[in-house]
Amino acid sequence: MRLYILEISRYALAAILAVYTLLAFQMLFRQKDESVQKVNGILQVLLILAFLGTGSLTVAAGLRDLRYLFLGALEILFLGGAIVLFHTIYDHANMLLYHNACMLMSIGFVIISRFSLRRSAKQFSIALIGLILSLVLPLLRKKISRLKEPVFLYALGFAGVIALGIVLVLGSAIQGANLNYSIFGITFQPSEFVKILFVIFTAGCLSTTGKGWMSGLFAAAHVLILVFSRDLGSAVIFFVVYVLMLFEATGKWWVLPAGAGSGAVGAYLGYRIFTHVQVRVQAFLDPWSVIDSMGYQITQSLFAISFGGPFGTGLTQGASERIPYALEDFIFAPIAEELGLICAMCLILLCLNSFLLLLFMSLNYGDKFYQLCTFGIAAAYGFQNFLTIGGETKFIPLTGVTLPFVSYGGSSILATILMFTFAEMLAMLQGEKIEAFRIRFEQEEEQRREEEERRRRREEMQRRQQARLRRQQMRQNRPVRPEEGRPVRRSKKRPEEYED
Repeated sequence: MRLYILEISRYALAAILAVYTLLAFQMLFRQKDESVQKVNGILQVLLILAFLGTGSLTVAAGLRDLRYLFLGALEILFLGGAIVLFHTIYDHANMLLYHNACMLMSIGFVIISRFSLRRSAKQFSIALIGLILSLVLPLLRKKISRLKEPVFLYALGFAGVIALGIVLVLGSAIQGANLNYSIFGITFQPSEFVKILFVIFTAGCLSTTGKGWMSGLFAAAHVLILVFSRDLGSAVIFFVVYVLMLFEATGKWWVLPAGAGSGAVGAYLGYRIFTHVQVRVQAFLDPWSVIDSMGYQITQSLFAISFGGPFGTGLTQGASERIPYALEDFIFAPIAEELGLICAMCLILLCLNSFLLLLFMSLNYGDKFYQLCTFGIAAAYGFQNFLTIGGETKFIPLTGVTLPFVSYGGSSILATILMFTFAEMLAMLQGEKIEAFRIRFEQEEEQRREEEERRRRREEMQRRQQARLRRQQMRQNRPVRPEEGRPVRRSKKRPEEYED
């Protein structure tokens, strides 16, 4: 029975993820078709729960541990409940974006549980906190407009700089970079949360006349602090996000080549100054010559990706444990090995789907602040996916950043949920504006129709009155005999008969 479950699940998981991806792109390009959105949305929820159930059953069978079934049941219960509540409470939310986030989290839950039950439970508990926040925070969406006020705007900018500065001074070093900071025994990575503050601050400055220079000053401060902390992956994300947001705000094409040139200079200086950058570049250029040392991680990742085939080796049947930091920095490789290249391609397409959806959402906003916030979130999310998957497939040098929603890491998944929740809040506000406009338009149209009907009735009454007056005038204009007051009856005699 165990062998049947392991074998059948290879094809079932690939089929579930492939169907979900097709539905996601259909919903992306047919957003105005409400029937398609509703039917596909219901199917997506069922597919998410089916993926979680199948994955948990497979891991439990592969590792012969029924605790994984219990954990999977909790994930299905709370994730499904969160989706239903989100559907019920918020009418104007973008459900495709929420579904994509849940599916990506489901992939992460399944692949992390294959490595460690404890880590999977920890990841799920932090994701549960994020899901609760995603249900509560939109209730405060009316307050978002206050973020554009100078007091709150500068508070966000200084908060981000101070948070990164604390990590620079007091943070713990991981692989040569100051990334984490601990408070009351809880370790988190502030740069993940500062991304949200940075996007909001930059959008507020660029959408306000005369404050664009302030955004550049704070962006330079964020990037420099991250460089001094040796967190170069996050520094690159902040830099690229600012350049793209500046281009979106100004529409000036010179921003892109200027940003590319500045980035190239920064990359060269980083290579010359930091030894761990030189190691990563060497591992990127020729990992096979240093396969036993600096090239071991990337070569093992490439081996894992190539071993999987279309449908993978099956959950728990691969050898991804040999990849150092597989759950944090190299989770795409275990997915490609054990779930297969079909699932790996669907994962990339779902990330692309979410990125395009955020871009389309930003294009629909008339408010410049809403537009830049959503565009910045899209840029941060899309570029981080590019850095992670590109590094694992040897398309670009490794940067050490996580794959949003999928990689193991409480700060990463919680910050990404909050970032998508903020995008959902903006979508709700936009939907409510459109709904209010529609209601007002219908009311005005109804008033116009009523006024038109009243005018038509008045004109009809006037025509009837005029017709009545004309008939009365015609009766009054007929000749009458003075003594009788009656109309004169004309004689039938000829005029010559009266001469006698």
